[in-house]
Amino acid sequence: MTAMDSEKDIIIDILKRLSLFADLNYGALKELAYLFSERVFQAGETIFEENDPGNSLLVILSGEVRITQRADVSGEETLSVLKKGDFFGEMALLEDLPRSATAIAHLDTFLMEISRERFLHFLEKDPASGVKILVVLARSLSARLREADVKIKAFVNLSQWV
Repeated sequence: MTAMDSEKDIIIDILKRLSLFADLNYGALKELAYLFSERVFQAGETIFEENDPGNSLLVILSGEVRITQRADVSGEETLSVLKKGDFFGEMALLEDLPRSATAIAHLDTFLMEISRERFLHFLEKDPASGVKILVVLARSLSARLREADVKIKAFVNLSQWV
């Protein structure tokens, strides 16, 4: 076994523990392991900014990532703080639009990243695994949309009193 095979086995083990890839078989996980690249960010370092071109999904292996959006009054609003095992940037896999938020390393953070191009190639090569991943992505996006709906309703109700 080469050093690269050993490293990929570690990545496969990490991937199979993530909700996004939990339903995939070993062969699909192995293929994905070769499509991801590793990224390291220091605490406070910007991973990407709102309106940057979106072209990849990132998975947190260690550390924390703060997701923010620009706000007129406060300058910046934290939407969430993501932790080990969470993923973000998934909208960039599905559409060729700018990033909708800014991602900042909240702590020193180790990430794995897959580009839209590599992801789409994987979907073409292994449609059954692709469907499994897309179902998890759809559920995640649905949950985030529901959370946004709750916030919007609260804002509308609050604004009626102002």
